[in-house]
Amino acid sequence: MKEITAEQKIDYLLAVRAAVKRNQVVIIILYNTEDDEYCVVSNGYGIDFDEVLSSFNEMPFLGRISTKDAFDNWHDYYDDLTLAEIYGFELEDGMVQMSILDYYIEPIEHED
Repeated sequence: MKEITAEQKIDYLLAVRAAVKRNQVVIIILYNTEDDEYCVVSNGYGIDFDEVLSSFNEMPFLGRISTKDAFDNWHDYYDDLTLAEIYGFELEDGMVQMSILDYYIEPIEHED
């Protein structure tokens, strides 16, 4: 396995931040080994993604996740996982996988 650098981690987090700013969908799947449970969050849920991303600065970065190591939940978002760019972060009690999807959040139009 190649060595993952701090610069690669920062580059990825900046790419995620840029995607969020242009309303591109970002999915984060958290896996907790203690409970054997998954939690899925997206920037489409109205959470403060800058705050979420700052917590990733402290987590060990695993780099790009192979197709065989990708969570099964990714099949809900990708027809072909071999084309997906999924990146991982290590948690004390699990793992986080994150991906920038190829679609965008539609802005909400307000009635006057």
